[in-house]
Amino acid sequence: MPSTTRRAFLGATAAGLAGLAGCGSLGSSEPTVELTLHVDRLDRPLAATLLWTPPERAADHPVQRTRRRAVAAAVDGERVSIYGYGVVPDGEYVEHDGRYYLLHDVITGSERIERSVLRLSWVGRVDSEETPEGTPREALPEYDQNAVMPAFFAARAEEHGGGAPWDFIEQGGFVYRHLDEVESELAPDPEHEYVAVHGTVLKVTVAQETLVEPEHTGFATEVADSAAAFDDVADAATVERRLAPDDLGPDVRDLFERVRGLERYSETMPLSDTFESLVETLRMRDALDCTPENCRPRMYETEYLAYDGEYYDCALYTNVTE
Repeated sequence: MPSTTRRAFLGATAAGLAGLAGCGSLGSSEPTVELTLHVDRLDRPLAATLLWTPPERAADHPVQRTRRRAVAAAVDGERVSIYGYGVVPDGEYVEHDGRYYLLHDVITGSERIERSVLRLSWVGRVDSEETPEGTPREALPEYDQNAVMPAFFAARAEEHGGGAPWDFIEQGGFVYRHLDEVESELAPDPEHEYVAVHGTVLKVTVAQETLVEPEHTGFATEVADSAAAFDDVADAATVERRLAPDDLGPDVRDLFERVRGLERYSETMPLSDTFESLVETLRMRDALDCTPENCRPRMYETEYLAYDGEYYDCALYTNVTE
C-alpha cells in the first residue's frame, strides 16, 4: 500500500515529539494534547499505488521466486498450490497484458510433511573465555543467515524473557521449506555446532519433524480490461472520503487549503472550532476524545480523500506533551 515514506516520516515525528515532550513547556506543569495534521497530495495516479510489484529486496529468495511464478500462472487462469505459506499476495492487484486482476490466496487443505526445524539455545557472550567459538552468522550461506534470525530471537526471548517478532518464528525457531533449492550448512545435518549472532554464541539444534502444513491455493479474478477501467476500480476500492470545495464551510475550506500546502499543521487542545470541524469532516472524530489522562501517541488516517479532482492521504497524529 502507499504512503510508506510518509508513514516512516510520521514514525520519526512521533519519536521526536515523544522525545521532546516537556522540552517546549518547561514553564508549565500541565500536560497538553497536541494534534498534528498531514495532508499529502498523491504524486502518482491512484491506480499505480494499488498495483502490487515484487519486492526488489530478496528478489532471489525461494519464497519470492515461487510467488512470481504463482502470480504469472494465476493471471493465466491457473490455480497454484504450495504448503506452509501464502502462494500469492492475497488481496493485491496486478496487471498483465493490459488487463487487471485481483489475487486471492485461500486455504484448501493440509498435508503432513517432514521439515527440518532449526532452533538455537543461548550459550554466552563471544568475548567470554568460557564461551566456545561460534561460526559468525555472516559466514553462513544466505538462506541460513535468514534462518538464524528467527531462531535467535526465539532463543533470546527464552533466555531473557520479553517480546520477540513472533510472526517470524515457527516451532520455536525456523522451518526449512526450500532445502532442494538452496545451499545450507545447517539443515538437514548441521555442519556447525555453534553460531555467533550479535555478539552472542548459540548452540545449533536441527530436528526432523512432521508438521501439518496448510495448503495455500492462489488464483486471480479479472477486474478490468483496460487502464481506464482500472482507474475506476482503484477509485471505488480505495477512496474513503469524497469532498468538493462547496461541501466545506468557508473557514474550514480555507484551513484545508492552507494545510495541504504545508508539511504539517498543529494545534493544542482546546482546538479551534475550525480545526475541530476539519478533523470531523475527515472522519477522524475519535482523535477529539483525547485527554491528557487517556491519550497516547497514535495516528489516525483517511486513505484516500478525493477532493476537487485530486487524491490525498490525510493523517492525524496525537501526542501529549508535559
